[in-house]
Amino acid sequence: MDLPNYLRKKRGKLELKKGKKWITWNPYHSKLAAYLLGSGENWPFTRESKVLYLGAAEGNTVNFLSNICIEGRIIAIDISRISMIELVTLAEEKRNIIPFLGDAHFPEKYRNHAGNPDILYQDIAQADQVNIFVRNYKYFKPKYGFLMIKSHSISGKESEVYSETKKILNQNFNVVKVINISKWAKGHNAYYIE
Repeated sequence: MDLPNYLRKKRGKLELKKGKKWITWNPYHSKLAAYLLGSGENWPFTRESKVLYLGAAEGNTVNFLSNICIEGRIIAIDISRISMIELVTLAEEKRNIIPFLGDAHFPEKYRNHAGNPDILYQDIAQADQVNIFVRNYKYFKPKYGFLMIKSHSISGKESEVYSETKKILNQNFNVVKVINISKWAKGHNAYYIE
């Protein structure tokens, strides 16, 4: 995939153009950056994209997405009150971020905030993370999805976890592409879904 003109790979790192400067997008702190460096070929994010982000944590990747989707919005869901403090602070600087303290198991609770997202992005380290993703995707019906799987959060051997994950995703979606991002995020795979 040819990267959009606001992204570039340089010396094994990813950089994002912000104004006239290039800033480093660290793949060790962002699995989405790792996905691109790991040869991920699908990039549906545009200036107008509406992203539902499950497991936003303190907002590192959310921050980069807010710079990319500058005319869209990122609805950042997280269950941690501590993480929410950071997200709210970030949202005060970036007008296109909507933080929401909530549990991703219950999409109906943030339906009014999420609206109709174009993209579902999930990075949640829970045993039922695949089911959470499928439930939210079916509920919101976005065009595209990104699922970051942390194998250590699911019982079983890593290879079995990845095999079962792919099986479940293939049963629910037409397009499932897998990128190994363990070089940057140990025990993780990235999945692109349509």
